[in-house]
Amino acid sequence: MDYYSSLDSLLPSDIVCHYFDSIKSTNQFLSNRPFSNNIELCVARQQTQGKGQYGRTWQAQKDGSILFSIRRGFSQNRNLNGLSLVVGLAIIKALEDELSISGLSIKWPNDIYFEHKKLAGILLESQARSNNQLVVIGVGVNYALNEDMVCETPWVDLAALTKMLPDIRNLTASIVSHVLASSQRFELEGFTDFQMDWERYDMLKGKRISIEKEGNTFAAEVLGVSSQGALKVFTQNKVEELYSSRNINYI
Repeated sequence: MDYYSSLDSLLPSDIVCHYFDSIKSTNQFLSNRPFSNNIELCVARQQTQGKGQYGRTWQAQKDGSILFSIRRGFSQNRNLNGLSLVVGLAIIKALEDELSISGLSIKWPNDIYFEHKKLAGILLESQARSNNQLVVIGVGVNYALNEDMVCETPWVDLAALTKMLPDIRNLTASIVSHVLASSQRFELEGFTDFQMDWERYDMLKGKRISIEKEGNTFAAEVLGVSSQGALKVFTQNKVEELYSSRNINYI
């Protein structure tokens, strides 16, 4: 606990916190926890089986990344589309406040980039429980990685973006606090309340993509996002809204 004592003192006292030097997956840990109405946080210095989108793995090195998951409930009538976008905006806000960096963007729906290199990723996993939707919000931010880091996706870390890198625990606490505040605002107001903010960081607006549907591939242009957080594209002479990136290829 000594390593995390400074982090613990910076977080709200009503959150149930779990800290690990090493764990398979912070998302998996919280997903397996018994039902609770409390907000729970799991922070780890290392993940051995970090989870990414669609079964991919999240590559990280011990103390090289900010790794945490938050589990909290949302009301059954809250449409969760757009939540990953809100989390992305919260992370960027924290980084801008703490590091005074600019030039960050979000690749819909869940990756933060700097100059076409991936800086952070988000993974949401939901569970239906009684009158609540429990959501595990997984976050990974590249903090200070070794240059021998092996990853198919071009990456960048915070150490490359600032000369004054904050203590990893203090920065973790700031990002967690921003995500908690934004997720509460999302619970009350939905994604519409964030749509103007999103436009400042939209990495894909105006870009060309291809979409696979029923064995066919169609070209499309990204128009932005809808009030529900869906990706709006113009394809086959009409506007469509997409809620999953699984069948999208970015040109």
